[in-house]
Amino acid sequence: MIQDFRRDALATFHGLPVFVFDVAEAGDLGAGGVPDDVENWAFRVGSSDYEGPDGEEVWKLFLDFVDTTRVRALSLGAWYSDEAGLGWDHYQAALIAAADRFPALEALFVGDLPSEMSEVAYIEQEDPGPLLNAFPQLVEFGIRGPLVMQPLAHDRLRELTLQSGGLPPATVRAVAASQLPALTGLDLYLGTERYEGGATVEDLAPILSGAVFPDLRHLGLRNAEDTDNLAAAVAHAPVVAQLESLDLSLGMLGDEGAAALLAGQPLAHLRTLTLRHHFLSDEMISRLWEALPETEVDVDEQYSARPADRYIAVTE
Repeated sequence: MIQDFRRDALATFHGLPVFVFDVAEAGDLGAGGVPDDVENWAFRVGSSDYEGPDGEEVWKLFLDFVDTTRVRALSLGAWYSDEAGLGWDHYQAALIAAADRFPALEALFVGDLPSEMSEVAYIEQEDPGPLLNAFPQLVEFGIRGPLVMQPLAHDRLRELTLQSGGLPPATVRAVAASQLPALTGLDLYLGTERYEGGATVEDLAPILSGAVFPDLRHLGLRNAEDTDNLAAAVAHAPVVAQLESLDLSLGMLGDEGAAALLAGQPLAHLRTLTLRHHFLSDEMISRLWEALPETEVDVDEQYSARPADRYIAVTE
């Protein structure tokens, strides 16, 4: 799945290193220019500096200068240099207009902005449905920022990531109503009610049932405020039996939630259980390791705080 988001743009995408294409003049690319092995890089295209060129100029040069028929992975930086959170309707339209120039595109990420250009809560995203329709060959798709969308439909998409400081409950329900028969990996950054998040277990129920995505092998319910109650629901969710990896990281997980996980259905079949950024005690961490000796249990980023003082990793 797509790497963690905290504050930085992607360094790798679709298993490829990211090449930053953020200039409007070919002479500004530097001595090395664009790599010859285009297919072995993910390209981040757009403005990456407040004083740099706008994404529209960068995009035009990219289309003229790079053999886009060989591009396998593409991430979109800012359309406007001085208002990085805006302009996604224009960028989406420009990409759709050039869709026939990307016959090899397998992976697309929209809104690949570091927080120094725009905090995640202020990225004004568009419904990604038209993009998925324009690229029926995609197998991986990610988007960063608040998002209101209709249910998605795509026959080949295997991995879907929605990164937000607050994912609206209606968007979570739209994901649950999507027609994605090939989906094997799903990562949702649920976020905080302060930034329009607050999805409940009821909103997630179709996903937790395992019925809507029968081939799902990875589930990430991340960056959640009510992680303890979420963990209690996951402990008895039918979808867990089909998973290879479960990710409840970046949220406010405490001992109560971890105990609920251990008291629920067997988890020993999981290859990985990711709880990074948590509020577990040393004793509970030891219990997890002892109960799941064959599972890679990631309990990095241990914090100590009263329940009232816990926090999620990604908000603004």
